[in-house]
Amino acid sequence: MMFRARQSGVALIEALVALLVFSLGLVAIASLLAVALKYQTGNEARLNVSAVIDDLSERIRVNAPGANGYSGVVAGVGVEGKGYLLTDAYSEQVAEVATEPAKDCASAVCTPAELAVFDLARWKNILRAALPGGAGYVTGDVRAGFDVSVMWFDKGAVDEKGDALEQAACTRKKEDLQTGSARFCCPEGAKAPAGVRCYTARVLP
Repeated sequence: MMFRARQSGVALIEALVALLVFSLGLVAIASLLAVALKYQTGNEARLNVSAVIDDLSERIRVNAPGANGYSGVVAGVGVEGKGYLLTDAYSEQVAEVATEPAKDCASAVCTPAELAVFDLARWKNILRAALPGGAGYVTGDVRAGFDVSVMWFDKGAVDEKGDALEQAACTRKKEDLQTGSARFCCPEGAKAPAGVRCYTARVLP
């Protein structure tokens, strides 16, 4: 009887150990899936970046007369605009509510200035839909070309405390611009916070 009781106790301990090992395995698998999902989201964002830059570059090329900001008189009415320049800070853009422009240039005739406003509004909505925390920053002109920066929030760029693992912005100093990572620097004017990644490309109309 004593021998059987000891056998039953050993079996119970073995079952508990097996349950513990199984639980640890499940926790490890869950952690692995969470990390994989995080990097998958980041990879999808990077794939969408080139597409949204191509979208804006085509809009600029189609509306080259209004790219710099058209100022003049149309049908006796003075019109002006800022073209495709987009210099709002990152936090301001992500706080905006997605809206459609007052005039739909897809179905109505628009001036170059109106078309630029329409294109920028559409492009900002595309950024919001294609990228987590998506925003843009555009500077330049038709002659020199436009520097188009796409910004998005990447969980993989911050640690558990929310601090950036790498520099979010770089200066316009010559030594910074000559580095290989300059293309991934956030514009200073965008004031990108920790965790925001950027990609900049030059668009020539």
